[in-house]
Amino acid sequence: MKHSARKGRGRVAGASGQALVPALIFLFAGCIGLYVAFNSFQMTSAKIKLQNTADAAAYSAAVLQARDYNFSAYTNRAMIANQVTAAQVVALKSWIDELDATYSTSELDNTVNWLADHPTRWSTPKQTGHADIAPVREALDAMLPTVARNIGTLNRALSVAQANYHAAVFSAVPDTADDIAQRNQPDTHVTSGYFTSERNAAQLAAWTTYTATVTPAGQVGADDFADVVTAADTLDGFVKNRDSVRSVAPNFQQLNDSADAVCGANSSFTINVTHDGGTQLRNDKSGWQSIDASTAHLKISCVGPIESIAGYGASLNGNLTGFMTHPPFAAWQDWQGYGGYFNFGYTGSATPGWQVPDAMAQAFRDGPGASLDPANGGLLPYQQVNGVQLGNQAPRITIEVTRDSNSLVKTVELKNGAQLGVANHAAAGAIRALSSANAYFVRPDESFLAGSVMGGLLNPDQWARADHRTEYPSLFSPYWQAALAPVSTAERAAAQAAQMATATGVDKR
Repeated sequence: MKHSARKGRGRVAGASGQALVPALIFLFAGCIGLYVAFNSFQMTSAKIKLQNTADAAAYSAAVLQARDYNFSAYTNRAMIANQVTAAQVVALKSWIDELDATYSTSELDNTVNWLADHPTRWSTPKQTGHADIAPVREALDAMLPTVARNIGTLNRALSVAQANYHAAVFSAVPDTADDIAQRNQPDTHVTSGYFTSERNAAQLAAWTTYTATVTPAGQVGADDFADVVTAADTLDGFVKNRDSVRSVAPNFQQLNDSADAVCGANSSFTINVTHDGGTQLRNDKSGWQSIDASTAHLKISCVGPIESIAGYGASLNGNLTGFMTHPPFAAWQDWQGYGGYFNFGYTGSATPGWQVPDAMAQAFRDGPGASLDPANGGLLPYQQVNGVQLGNQAPRITIEVTRDSNSLVKTVELKNGAQLGVANHAAAGAIRALSSANAYFVRPDESFLAGSVMGGLLNPDQWARADHRTEYPSLFSPYWQAALAPVSTAERAAAQAAQMATATGVDKR
């Protein structure tokens, strides 16, 4: 009995060591699984982070693109407002010169002195008016040239600023994208030389040519900036047409008298003065020009109606060359302004330069005098979308970011400083990610059903056009935003081919 018990215990003790083998095998398999899972997780995580980094870099580049277009829109709008002010300055100069001349002594006064029985009824109010006008003209003569030059200088600064900003964006995008990439992930960078590579040539060319610098001054023909600045809603009535009848009160630019000394008893002699004038952009867009002229309408009972020049004035900015393109004769082209304006606001003729008042024709022949702003008076260069763009998206900007595969997977420090490394099989020892983004123009009609179709916008009443029409992209409306865009299949294929070529020692980037 004792011998059997000892023998049984011996068998149990010998069998207990056999469980260690499957336990070790299971532990080894678990370690391999953990290793593989760790590798997969780290690679997947790295790729996700790299794609997020590429998205951030591409979106930042598109933000720069949108800011460029919005900056051009704001500066274009500022230059339009300044051009309207310049037109008003030219109009004021012409108007005050004409008003001063009308109240100054002229040949008309000699006619009144000869025909009227009581010429002081005409001369006394006129002298009073001239005295009232004198300080106003003195102030305007001192102020208007300075204002005109300052406006021109400001416009020039805006024109140069938008051109420089536009050029700076192209050079800033690669560095900005690289900086954003490294801020998101320090061991990541934009692929060196990608922006100047053959792969990006077509996309870069599309972006470069999407907008253009337009120089309107000196060019005859349609122009977007000129269309806006001469629009009926842009210019006020004083600039476009200043016609009026100045005989609006007794003894003010009018005369009711007799001419018995010349015509005999029961005669009559009346005068009223009409004014015509306006300011228009020259047809070649190189400056604003203005004419104001007053015509005295005389009625003498024994003679009949007679017209006489009461006074006139003219002014302009820009280069004086070409104010009269056919001197000393006034051809119809000289009276044709841009945007449908002609004859400087005179509406008595439907043909430029035909049957205009003698006072206006004489003002034109005498010329406008010194230019208020000879250097910057015309429409200056500006940025605009090149051609008519029916789509609302600007050219895409694709960013490729790279991360060294040696930095992809590292564990916490093990004993003796060892680290767990994995084989990632990355081509050329790196992984890369592509992302595209672009600026887009949006100003939908957010009224009625359009809001549900286009999607809701914050403060939609500030976005929509009052006429609810579709507005196409331009650099006159600052409604540019940035968004990510799909990466094309061709770009992905080109990126893969370039990386594989680099891995085999043939760099085709």
